Amino acid sequence: MPMSKKEIQRQWAEKEAQMKNIIKNRDWNALFAMDENDDFSWTLEQILWSFVTNRVEGNFDISNLNHTQKTLFLVLELENATQADALLSFFEDFAIYGREAVQALEEIGASQCAAALNAVVDTLPNGIFPKGDKEFWDSLMSGKNSDIWDKADNVFTDYTDGKFSDLCRTYAETHRDMVHAG
Repeated sequence: MPMSKKEIQRQWAEKEAQMKNIIKNRDWNALFAMDENDDFSWTLEQILWSFVTNRVEGNFDISNLNHTQKTLFLVLELENATQADALLSFFEDFAIYGREAVQALEEIGASQCAAALNAVVDTLPNGIFPKGDKEFWDSLMSGKNSDIWDKADNVFTDYTDGKFSDLCRTYAETHRDMVHAG
């Protein structure tokens, strides 16, 4: 017998309350006890955001994260950007982190996404997205680089290397002691 709508809503409310509690208390043990990788990744991302809310020169400052946390954070933000919109939205907030994001993807085992992102970063002046540069924007939308960006967006949206929540969970489990350090 299928669950009623009311029962599904009740279970979701319980799960949501559990995730909010984990975030609020930075309860690393409860985080790693979560069953579903999608829930784990979302909750981890929210905890990591609590370390990164300061903006420096229009970019989020992620210097409070250790290497492992930064790796996971960048990958999760890339996933959010590409699943909700496009790579461009990642660079709007993280313009200076392109090369680090490529390394992060390589570290979690997303080599095809890393190669696609590297090709995108190679189109950027000095590897940094030039916010507010209309000429660059125009060339991105209609020029030779638009194909590179489109291809990269497709590589990400198709989960070419696998679901990021699964890759991030595996990486986090392997580096568990560094995920909650700091």
